[in-house]
Amino acid sequence: MRDIKLGIIGCGNMGSAIVEGIIAKGILPSGAISLNDKDIEKAAHLESKTGAVRGDILEVVRTSDYLIVAVKPQDFEDLFKKISSDIKKQTVISLMAGVKMSALIERIGRSVPAARAMPNMAAFIGESITCISFNSSVKNKDEIKDIFSGIGKVLEMEESLMDTVTAVSGSGPAYLFYLAEAMIEAAIDMGLDKKTARDLVAETLYGSSMLLRKEAGAASELIKKVASKGGTTESALKVFDEEALKSIIKRAMLRAKERSEELSRG
Repeated sequence: MRDIKLGIIGCGNMGSAIVEGIIAKGILPSGAISLNDKDIEKAAHLESKTGAVRGDILEVVRTSDYLIVAVKPQDFEDLFKKISSDIKKQTVISLMAGVKMSALIERIGRSVPAARAMPNMAAFIGESITCISFNSSVKNKDEIKDIFSGIGKVLEMEESLMDTVTAVSGSGPAYLFYLAEAMIEAAIDMGLDKKTARDLVAETLYGSSMLLRKEAGAASELIKKVASKGGTTESALKVFDEEALKSIIKRAMLRAKERSEELSRG
């Protein structure tokens, strides 16, 4: 990337993952990244871990070409009262769940380039899928996508679909962990010790996810390859169908989307 300065406000889990990913993949040097968090210890820890530089909040804003805001949504109003007058031509990238672009633009002005990004928990290991939407003032989409490539894959998405993205990939890791928990408990009930059960389930889900990622076909085709007629897998899948598990999952994801919409409305 060209010689740019990146500011991060919010050094919690996601802010930290982004900084570490950017540096680890050589997207930006540590000296090009400045940090601020209202929790001084969090910012200090990230500084010592990565070499990025802590700064006063207004200094971070003023010296940044790109400003990632990774604070909790409830801190949005107070934060932008402090910094909005110092935002001129910086590109502001919000990671605040439920904060719409319109709310952001209302505080910084329509002419300021702005983006809204939704990574997920896999950012901690550089395997996130991050969806990003942009306002019309953004002219440097590729550079913003490069920044988020430090934590995984990146997709551009219309903001109108962000509530759906939240329900699918934002909340998605928890659905998989829920399934994993049920599988581990069942394995223990059937006689495996806890560690063996966990290892078997974790590696099975990991390998299966990699296969789904690699194969171009529908998930249903992969199911057919595992479930031979009259076999063990078919017996298990029949229970899923009898209990309408697919319908339950669809309803649950729709409820997550509806809740995201409720939070966006405030």
